[in-house]
Amino acid sequence: MTTSAETPEAVTEAAPEAVTTAFPGTIPAAVRARVPVTLSRVRDRNADLVTFHHLPDPGEHFAVLVPAAPADTAPPLVRLHSECLTGDVLGSARCDCGPQLDEALRAIADHGGAVLYLRQEGRGIGLYNKLDTYVLQSQDHDTFAANRMIGRGDDERDYAAAAAMLHALGLTRIRLLTNNPDKVRELRTHGIEITEVIPTGVYVTAENSRYLSAKAELAGHTIALLQEAAA
Repeated sequence: MTTSAETPEAVTEAAPEAVTTAFPGTIPAAVRARVPVTLSRVRDRNADLVTFHHLPDPGEHFAVLVPAAPADTAPPLVRLHSECLTGDVLGSARCDCGPQLDEALRAIADHGGAVLYLRQEGRGIGLYNKLDTYVLQSQDHDTFAANRMIGRGDDERDYAAAAAMLHALGLTRIRLLTNNPDKVRELRTHGIEITEVIPTGVYVTAENSRYLSAKAELAGHTIALLQEAAA
């Protein structure tokens, strides 16, 4: 861990009132560091990257935090975004993760709030396993069946760490940007008040249309699919 002596400007512990948690009997999550950054992907907007102590799993999850304008009284906008190296970094057309991340960053740049970047690659099964399932999906198995065929669950993520992060940031009353009903249920279970659920856009391509259909039909995601995949 970097010490405060090495980077005194980066490390700011959360105020005591900001580190309550919805997990009785556990050590409350707390802010470890807040590092100011400029986001060139959203018109050079200033933001903070926030890391945490005492999250309920070992993942190095972090938040991208943008303050709202003083006149904006709406609850902050929050997106729980699971890491997707292939989509977020490389721009793979096999999923909609990269466009969803860009949408979320634009929205919080405009309205204030947070993107929680959760290190849960491949719905929690990891990068190598995810790429193994891509082979099976190419053989006409849907994304959930492919997970089961390699001995993994349909979706191994949980959102306890995300809820702990929100408690540590004092963001316990939010608007949630998501199509995934599991995120809504789990955050509410962990004491987060969601005043509005805002669906993300639909980013369909010729390569991901079956994947999006499976999420809508088999997992209940609120995705209004286009009739034709983009060329």
